[in-house]
Amino acid sequence: MTQTYEPCVFCGHDDLVLDCQVSIRAALDADVTRCRHCGLLYVNPPPTSEKIAQLYDATYWDPPNLGAREASRRYHRQYRFGAAYGRGLGRLLPEGRMLEIGCGLGFFLKGVADHCDWDVEGIDVADGLEVFAREKLELKITQRRFEEAQFSDGQFDLVRAKDILEHVPHPMSFLETVRRILRPGGRLDLWVPNGMLDLAPARRAFKAGMRARMGAGHLLFMAPRVLGAMVGKAGFRVIHASVFSFRYALRSLGLWTSQPRSLAVAAPAASTSQQPLSEWQRPAPEQGLRGTMFYARLRGWRSCHPALPAWLPLGFEQRFVVERT
Repeated sequence: MTQTYEPCVFCGHDDLVLDCQVSIRAALDADVTRCRHCGLLYVNPPPTSEKIAQLYDATYWDPPNLGAREASRRYHRQYRFGAAYGRGLGRLLPEGRMLEIGCGLGFFLKGVADHCDWDVEGIDVADGLEVFAREKLELKITQRRFEEAQFSDGQFDLVRAKDILEHVPHPMSFLETVRRILRPGGRLDLWVPNGMLDLAPARRAFKAGMRARMGAGHLLFMAPRVLGAMVGKAGFRVIHASVFSFRYALRSLGLWTSQPRSLAVAAPAASTSQQPLSEWQRPAPEQGLRGTMFYARLRGWRSCHPALPAWLPLGFEQRFVVERT
């Protein structure tokens, strides 16, 4: 039976070729097609809203299964990165409004809020985050799909979306919505895996006659060139574009002896404490070197360095900072 493919979700052309076949989280056997016109690789046909709900069910997200001890460990790490990010925002603009899409438990956002005078809020689809953020962190987090949220035009100065766009079946609609809620001159901080490396293990499996299981649940696979064209078409101007995470790049290419991240099977996070997440209390600030802003900035810098310009697509992760035109 011949598979019927939908036109490219980016450029709309129907000049498509089968690139490989994957099993996404054991819930969807799918074809990945490559558009010969723009180069985008994506799951085709794109999954429906009902299928997406199955792909990203409660077992995909950490909060329902996360214990208080593990939450505290993550808090220190993510809060530290948020603190360094917040200091940078304060130097860029004394005051503003920031939205983080896919904010998780909000630990990163709390670090931002505590270290600058910006108003911050988040949005995420995982259950229980809205109450947790309000009661434990005094943050505003909306539990809803971003495309369904009712944000006002020009409401934010900055939107951050880290590892989100690759889960969106219709990326142009997502980017156009982000542009709408940004003020003129507002910026989008976009972090996305390098699609060519993200898909490399699945391509090798397909050539060997196998269907790779992709636990990360990615639906789009964008090379830096394609991502740059996407944000440009959506009405953004690229301010910064880089690639990093070279160790994961080597893993995806089979040159590093560990399992590629894109093939890791997502499983419920095992609680390392008998205390449920509802009993979590914000821990005391870290002491010694780990509690200093120098350490926070160092770890924040290390998270995306060393880096290369995006036109050298050798890193697993790519970061684009773009401005609304």
